[in-house]
Amino acid sequence: MSKLGDMVYEDLVARGRKEATARHWRNWALKFEACCGFRGGYSRQDVVKFLAQLRSEGHKQNSINTMIRPVKLLAEIQKWPDGFPRLAMPKVRSDEIDRPFLTHDEVCELIRRAKVLCNKRELAYLALSTTYGLRREELTDLKFGDGVVTVDTVKGGVVTTHIIPEAIKPYVEGYKPTSIYYMTLIFKRIIRKLDMKLNGKAYGWHAIRRALATELIEGEISALNIVRFMRWADTLVKGEFGMLVVYAKRNQELIDLSVFEVHPFLSIWAEDRGNKKRGVHRPEGKV
Repeated sequence: MSKLGDMVYEDLVARGRKEATARHWRNWALKFEACCGFRGGYSRQDVVKFLAQLRSEGHKQNSINTMIRPVKLLAEIQKWPDGFPRLAMPKVRSDEIDRPFLTHDEVCELIRRAKVLCNKRELAYLALSTTYGLRREELTDLKFGDGVVTVDTVKGGVVTTHIIPEAIKPYVEGYKPTSIYYMTLIFKRIIRKLDMKLNGKAYGWHAIRRALATELIEGEISALNIVRFMRWADTLVKGEFGMLVVYAKRNQELIDLSVFEVHPFLSIWAEDRGNKKRGVHRPEGKV
């Protein structure tokens, strides 16, 4: 176990931060401890050593800025004599942030190959990701009930309970909670196993999320329903939708059903199972 990781985890939990966020930061503190060892305090040289390691591993500046935040919290917790060192970090322009995404055809190919070559656990993650556009952090700790799955978003959105469409029910049975680090590894493993020829960018689960969002925007569904299906926080889009996000009641079941009607990938999961209706059964009385 990581002593530094536990310090960060317990501090965040005590402040009321989400469990998933606390676990995420603990993992980065563990990485810092593995690089610099465990001590009661650290110097500028230690932080520079950690930054050098992150750069040697190929992390982008935007990721490094995020991964260094638990170290800043450690400086506060441990009361480092000189505090967290002042470091001149390059600014990241929005046009420099690499946001790879998969095309519609690439996601469909990914699903079809996976159904032949992937194991049950890999298929579960892939089915859930392509259906709901789940973030990597969201995929780590889902809760399942009677025909539903509950997602605790990590971006300030409300906890969302989604209907599980018929098309993916056989696949989600292989789901197991895991760590954020493992979720990164399993995506890379799936791509290698399927021998997918991508363009060399650092693809991850978010590439599927971007593909789904792009397809839904082009479909016949309201923008507000897309926002709520993808679990973006209302506070982030209030400027775009004004008071509509305040007064428009959220009925997640109806939102899910409307999205499933035009969902770009559910029909691929339903292939070869005699289900050509995009995997959705609309209850009586629902419009």
